[in-house]
This record gives sequence, structure tokens and C-alpha cells, in this order.
Amino acid sequence: MARAFQQRPAARAHGDRAPPYSLQAWLGDTPGARTLPDWRHIEVVHNAANRAPDLDERMQAQLTWGPVDALICVSPELDRFKTCAYAVRYLKAKSVIALIHRGDAISPNSWFLDMENDQAEIPVHLLALVPHVVTSANHTLKGSRPLDWAMMVAPYTSPQPCKSKDCMTGFVVQGSLRHRSDGGGPGFIRDYDSLWRQMQSEGADLVRTKILGKGIKKDLGIPKALEDRVDYYSGIPFPEYWELIDKSYALVPFHGTPQYYTMRCSSTVLASLTTCVPLIADDQLLEAYYMFKKEHVYYQAPGESEMDVMKRVMALPEKELLAKRAAVCKLRDEQLKWGAGVMEELVASGARRKRARWDARRALE
Repeated sequence: MARAFQQRPAARAHGDRAPPYSLQAWLGDTPGARTLPDWRHIEVVHNAANRAPDLDERMQAQLTWGPVDALICVSPELDRFKTCAYAVRYLKAKSVIALIHRGDAISPNSWFLDMENDQAEIPVHLLALVPHVVTSANHTLKGSRPLDWAMMVAPYTSPQPCKSKDCMTGFVVQGSLRHRSDGGGPGFIRDYDSLWRQMQSEGADLVRTKILGKGIKKDLGIPKALEDRVDYYSGIPFPEYWELIDKSYALVPFHGTPQYYTMRCSSTVLASLTTCVPLIADDQLLEAYYMFKKEHVYYQAPGESEMDVMKRVMALPEKELLAKRAAVCKLRDEQLKWGAGVMEELVASGARRKRARWDARRALE
């Protein structure tokens, strides 16, 4: 399998930290990864015209360990530089798995679907992270392509795992500070205004929050009365990122756009599986991400606010808090086992499809 390639603008927007925020170092510590020789980080630094000069030459020099049975291209629907196509060429990939993040950003004319015809008829499989992304992509593709789904995360193991209530402080709202793009009005894709209102409500004075993501703190508009109860982190290394989540009571989605339930996957949901820290989840989230059941989350019943649940969670006995984490870990293991089976079948079916094409071609000769 081949790795993904990260794009970033030339200017650093988050202090002196640059991508990939220690991601490669963290993944290199996961079981088995130390022995893999195929780790590369290729920065795609684009200029004002959004062009990536010499990308072909740079990737050719780096991608030397092929051929590979399958190349996994992460979010190719968002890759305007078509880095996946270069990787296919130089790694001599036998098949491609396109891991789709946003179902609304794919179409029958998406460039990576043409690789089946342009690059020696390499099979291209579409794989979504969650079921509703399949539904969304099927709509934009008009049912022209088969899609599978599998939730996949790299499990985080803390060097000092949280095994007691004493190590849990606050709640996490995570994700980049991006503005809405669904036509639903101004604001961020997470509803920070609602968070501030709830933190200023009666009886919420003991609740702390950690805001994790990329952006500028002043854009959040944190009320002065809450500044001592809100911790903000931007562009921090991934081990530290997951550690801050691990030492929290729960992740709170505060989704400010319905797109997370209809056409894209929530990184907060993935963060829960990565760390085994439970989500605060209402019926809408449980319906969209139906692999999660009430046993895996802190349930937000109709009529309850997130703050109602946060206060209830803080009052839970240690045994219940740890049991909920264990349930999320079990769910993660089940999802990863399922996902591995899906991936293996896609690779095998790609080999069968290519073999059938060659047999048909030879029969015509």
C-alpha cells in the first residue's frame, strides 16, 4: 500500500509549526510501521496561481519503491494537483482505492475516475468513510459506479493511558476553524456561539472546554467571562493532539452544518474511534453514523442541550466512565476488522477485473 501526500500553502498560518504536525513520526511508532521503507513526506507548496511547479519531477525522484498492489489515494476529490495520478505512474500501482471524504465533491467527470482508461486500465475502487457519504456520492454519480464504505483510523495509545476519573478534565470541540459553505448563513462549521451560550448558562461554571484545530483564536469570539475556562490549541503535533483528547471526558461535535450528516464525514467521530474517548451524540448523529449505538456514546436525549449532558457526565462514577471508553475501543476494533476485509476484497477484485480484461483482449488477438 502507498501513503498519501499532503498539500499546504507556502505561508505558515499557525505559528512556527509546519505540516504534517509530527503525523509521520506518530504513525512511525504504530505497530509494524517501523519496518516499512515507503514513508515519504512530499510538500506541495503552491504559489498564488495555485500551481505546483516541478511536481512531476519531484514525485518521480521520491516514489521509487514500486510496484505496489494497491495505492490508497486519500480525498482525491479535493486534490486539485492530481498527485494520485503521479503516484500511480511511478509506483506502478496495480489498482487504486479512492478514499472519498466528501460525497458532494465527486462527479462522473472526476479526474481520478479516468485513470481506469488513461493508465493501462488500472481498476479504481471508490471507498467512503461512512455510509451517508456513499449515499451522497451515489447521488452525484447518478449510480454509475459501485461504492463501498469502511471506517478506518490509526489507533492512538497514550504513553500514560487515562485509567481513572482523576485524569479527565474538560470536554473537547475539535476541527479546523472553517466557515460554512452550505448556504445556511454565516458562521463556522461548528457552532461555537451555541457553546459560549451554554457555558454561560446557570450551573455550567465548572465546565471547561478544549478547542483543538487550525485557525486564529480571536476569530472564535470567546467571551471574556469564559477565557479562563476555554483552552485553545492550533496546529499542535498529533501525539499532543490525541493526548489532550485522551485526558478529557468526551468529544462534543457541535456541528454547525447538516453536511456532516448527509455528505461528509465528521473528524470528531473519527477522533472518538482514534482515542476511544466517547462522543456526546443525539439521535441525528446516531442515525447518520449508525455503527455507533447508545452504549458507545453519552446520549443527548430530545430536549437536552450538550451542556445538560456534559454536567451529567462529570457526575458519573469512574467505573461508568471507563466502561464507556472500553465500549468505544471494542467498536473501533470491530470497525477496523470490517474495514480490513473490505480493503482486501477490493484489492482482490481489482486483480480479478484486470485479469479478466487481459484474457478478453488476448481472446480477440
